[in-house]
Amino acid sequence: MSDGLLAGATHLGPVHLRVIDITAALPVWRDAVGLSLLGEDDAVAGLGVDGKALIVLHEGAEVALPQKARGLFHVAIHVTTRRDLAHAAARLKASGLRYSAQDHLISESLYVSDPSGNGIEICFDTPERLADRQEAPDGRVTLIATDGSAHSGLEPLNVAALLRDLGNSGHVEARLPANAFIGHIHMRARSPETLMAFYVGVLGFRPHIQSRAFDCGTDRRPHMVAFNIWARDELREPPADAAGLQRFTVVLDAADELAAVAERLGQAGVPFGEAGGALDCADPEGNRLRMVVAGT
Repeated sequence: MSDGLLAGATHLGPVHLRVIDITAALPVWRDAVGLSLLGEDDAVAGLGVDGKALIVLHEGAEVALPQKARGLFHVAIHVTTRRDLAHAAARLKASGLRYSAQDHLISESLYVSDPSGNGIEICFDTPERLADRQEAPDGRVTLIATDGSAHSGLEPLNVAALLRDLGNSGHVEARLPANAFIGHIHMRARSPETLMAFYVGVLGFRPHIQSRAFDCGTDRRPHMVAFNIWARDELREPPADAAGLQRFTVVLDAADELAAVAERLGQAGVPFGEAGGALDCADPEGNRLRMVVAGT
């Protein structure tokens, strides 16, 4: 760590979500997305890969997260091969759920929501396809591929071509691979500039894109925490009893980093709590996060 920036090893840990009914949510998270159920009781269910929790569902919400509500847009589970993404596409297709697929040039993504309105992205990173990023004065971005072609980054993904990566065996993996991970979290925001000032100036993330969408991360993963204002005047505050983000986890590389973050929070006048080696706080729009040290 230098100059108050978080180390490149910083990554995201388990994301905790509020849902109306865990039983109704499991066919999406377990069967379609492909997470393994790690444990469940009457009010909480942990799901993940290879014994590692990625998503924790908390029952108790009374209403689904409304569309265009401030807060969670989606949580992104990343896979490391295109074939893994193809297996996910096959599971989604077989599930009968409504889903979408987009080619962002720097990634290929599948999108679905659980019954409580929590958005889910399954993502395969393809940064090697990007040659240049050009931003117009009005903030519109054009992505230039390595072959010279121009893209919006919002083109539909050819799912039929993706599924051909599975060949003709008909076999579809029921579960995500052991190396799947939470790659980023994306929120709808009222004031992304204020949020960026917090995540960059106080927590220590590195700024990345700051135009029609805003994001920050580390030198290794620049797109880790993102915000958008696409709903504009239609954005509304979610009801207090709505589903959505309960908290997400940021895993730091060392204890001195956590201590430095606590010091910066104190200097900025941001309330926080410390217990069991974890630091809990909320960003300026009320999105809660927990910061912990790897291995604790």
